[in-house]
Amino acid sequence: MINAPPSDDHVIVEAQVRGYGFSPAQRDEIWRRWREGQSFSLIGRALGAPMHHVRQFLYQSGGVRLTPQRRSERHLTGGEREEILSRN
Repeated sequence: MINAPPSDDHVIVEAQVRGYGFSPAQRDEIWRRWREGQSFSLIGRALGAPMHHVRQFLYQSGGVRLTPQRRSERHLTGGEREEILSRN
């Protein structure tokens, strides 16, 4: 999903990975079963989900689970940035 408000000088871009209706627990289960070498159809049957949803969910990441990104502690937080902007 790309979000770009037309009336503002700032453009916000958000990339969102489609979850295909899987809960966080189901996503963990998909990754666990995928690591074990289970097929798309077997994973889908275990979760009660269409096989093509499992396939597309895994396809989005290339079959590799991405680690959550964390901002370095050296970077300013959103609140700190806003405080600096309000001073100017």
